[in-house]
Amino acid sequence: MAMTRVTAAIQPRFRSSGEQPSVQRQSPGSAASSAAESLVTYIPTEVVTAYVAVLGLLHVPAGGSHARQWLAFWIFLVLAPFGVWAAMAYQEKARRGRIPLRPALWPTHTAFNMTAATLSFALWGFSLPNTPFQDLSWYSSELGTAALIIGTLLIGFVSPLFRADANVRREEREQSGRTA
Repeated sequence: MAMTRVTAAIQPRFRSSGEQPSVQRQSPGSAASSAAESLVTYIPTEVVTAYVAVLGLLHVPAGGSHARQWLAFWIFLVLAPFGVWAAMAYQEKARRGRIPLRPALWPTHTAFNMTAATLSFALWGFSLPNTPFQDLSWYSSELGTAALIIGTLLIGFVSPLFRADANVRREEREQSGRTA
């Protein structure tokens, strides 16, 4: 049986149980596109979609000014962590009936997710073709690709620590709720 069939047979079990597979299936492509896909998972979809649409509207001819693209980049960089917070607030309102406005009331992984979304958006935007970073004399597409790959590795290495911490705290809350 081919490995693809084995993987296909195993993955539905993970999806139905809510458990995540330990290895994600990678589509063929360059290291940069794989890294970009990895990073985009940390950024709210609405932010990525809107940014790409805005960039499409702000097409800059060769040698033209990237001022509007820079403005869009900074606006969406600010929106990325807000999008994560909004998703968390929606879940917490559904679960507990209130929106946690103070960081002390946020689930443990929220601050990391907001930080990861901001860094991921910055790295992703830095590595896009026709990025406004091309205005900077030191920028090159190779540097954008390298930053994307290194950033993806670093965020990928750190992310499980925060997920594990969130799971431990959730289990502790559930245990203390049962014993009380």
